[in-house]
Amino acid sequence: MTKEVFVTIEGLQKGTEEEAIIVTAPGIYHFTNGRHYIQYEEKLADSGEVSKNTIRIEPSQVVLSKKVMQVSQMIFDLQEITQTAYLTPYGNLMLGIKTASINLKEELERIEVSMDYALSSEEAFLSDNSIRITVIPKL
Repeated sequence: MTKEVFVTIEGLQKGTEEEAIIVTAPGIYHFTNGRHYIQYEEKLADSGEVSKNTIRIEPSQVVLSKKVMQVSQMIFDLQEITQTAYLTPYGNLMLGIKTASINLKEELERIEVSMDYALSSEEAFLSDNSIRITVIPKL
């Protein structure tokens, strides 16, 4: 895989009529200690601010980090339920993430990871979701 890449992230809430949320951006890729790292920037539609994002991928855990004014992380881990603070205009909402599956495909010119997970708040189920992350060389 080359250092300069394009990353595409597709997020979907299952069981709804809503379309998938898709983000595509140029990024920087590197592989260290058995982990894939992708760094990219994303302009936020609602505020116009730029978020500096990092994705860390390994077979049993994926971490999505966003830094705008503060750092927020979503940790998808097959071994445990993780917590994240979801920023809303009314304050932080603590969400639980229970990861059902992480499927990692590694090819010479493509990395793809698909995850299925459930979100909860105060132990009450909110939704089933999926994310697919695709990384390809920038030509």
